[in-house]
Amino acid sequence: MTSRPTRDTLFGCVLCLSLAGCSDSLEDQQARIEKFVKSNRYGNSADQWLIKRNAFGDFEKVALVFGFMNDSEFCEDIATLYMGKYPRDRYICLPAN
Repeated sequence: MTSRPTRDTLFGCVLCLSLAGCSDSLEDQQARIEKFVKSNRYGNSADQWLIKRNAFGDFEKVALVFGFMNDSEFCEDIATLYMGKYPRDRYICLPAN
């Protein structure tokens, strides 16, 4: 006779699998996201990364713009809005795919 797993057992398995996925470094997680986005465009126009220049002068991807008629135009609008609100910050948009 085969016993059915209890709800607690299933919850424990799901929790363990979820935590195992968290063991990857942030760099590994980011690389997986970038790889997926690069080969999976959403809509007719190229998706756009909104990129911020950080305090160390490095560029960081802070948002992904997709699903608009013109992703590039919308991304540029966001960049302009943030640079107006935070004049010391610099934002640029680059194609994600």
